[in-house]
Amino acid sequence: MTGNTLETVIAKQDIRDVLSCYARGVDRADGPLLASCYHADAIEEHGNTYNGPAIPYAHGAAERMMKMKHPMAHYVCNSHFEFEGETTCFVESYVLTFARFENDQGEPYDTLTGGRLFDKFEKRDGVWKIAHRKMTLDWNRDMPASETWCLGLFKPDDPKLHIGTRGAADLTYSRF
Repeated sequence: MTGNTLETVIAKQDIRDVLSCYARGVDRADGPLLASCYHADAIEEHGNTYNGPAIPYAHGAAERMMKMKHPMAHYVCNSHFEFEGETTCFVESYVLTFARFENDQGEPYDTLTGGRLFDKFEKRDGVWKIAHRKMTLDWNRDMPASETWCLGLFKPDDPKLHIGTRGAADLTYSRF
């Protein structure tokens, strides 16, 4: 498939949906959602932190996220698609990741990282999922945490304000 045919537009949207579910799954520590982004035999190469079968990686990542003191945020930005036939697509996606960690003295530090995901998507039984993923980091910025909630505009202690969290308590799992 080449160009923007109806088939490629639909395929791109299906793939973007998977990328969005990945970000949602990792940020909400939702292991089943995260694992659903991969084919059962998929491979995950996550820098120096993991290299192996993707499904155990997904469940392990969700467990690690649930134990973290502070939430993370993954943002999938622009993606480039290269189709090979009707069932394979190589996708490069820019990502931004925000995380808060504590340094050796227990002080909170914010880290903002820019990188790219290189995915081999395959369409099997009519469904696009990740068959192989590699990532690369392009840049990183670590800084002492400075949280004033827009210089005091938002009040985190106000019960009307929703603050994101991991797991089923997050607003993403509720309905109006």
